[in-house]
Amino acid sequence: MNKLVARTILMLTVTLGATACKPVAPPETHAAAAGPMASAAAPEAIQASTVAETNKRVMQRFTGEFLPTGDAALAEQFLSPDVTIYFAGQKQQGRDTYLGLVAANRAAFPDLVWKVDQMVAEGDTVAIRYTMTGTHRGDFAGVGGTGKPVTAQSMAFYRLENGKIVEERAQLDLLAVLQQIGAIPTK
Repeated sequence: MNKLVARTILMLTVTLGATACKPVAPPETHAAAAGPMASAAAPEAIQASTVAETNKRVMQRFTGEFLPTGDAALAEQFLSPDVTIYFAGQKQQGRDTYLGLVAANRAAFPDLVWKVDQMVAEGDTVAIRYTMTGTHRGDFAGVGGTGKPVTAQSMAFYRLENGKIVEERAQLDLLAVLQQIGAIPTK
């Protein structure tokens, strides 16, 4: 059970226990009636929830506006200049590097679509599960365009600071992509 859920349950338990023994106070005094534990947990829980919700909204815009286009001007809105990317066992850094990776993917799959299947946010981190689709038209992993359609699953964890992505840890089902473009046998 995550800390936010545990604190919320504790806060509700303390509040319900305190109000069961006393007449119901007006809403503005409920926290005080619940005791110091509940009043201390409430602002922290609200703050964590607000950060997570804000980061989730940023990522909804990132996936809806930036990923479909790879637009450099939009990248400035969403990516820290020194963003760190972990993918395929490699660590790469910088907004320009990120833009280069996006451009290379778009060159290999000009009709590339990243469909968000699930998005979960907690604190400064947003996790996204994607389905990637596209047609292999350009060089990818040393294989020239085949014209074959590709579908693969991907997951990524993004860490944000001040509304910008500072770290991405992504895992694409690269085996599925390579099999679909004929780079690796399926059996």
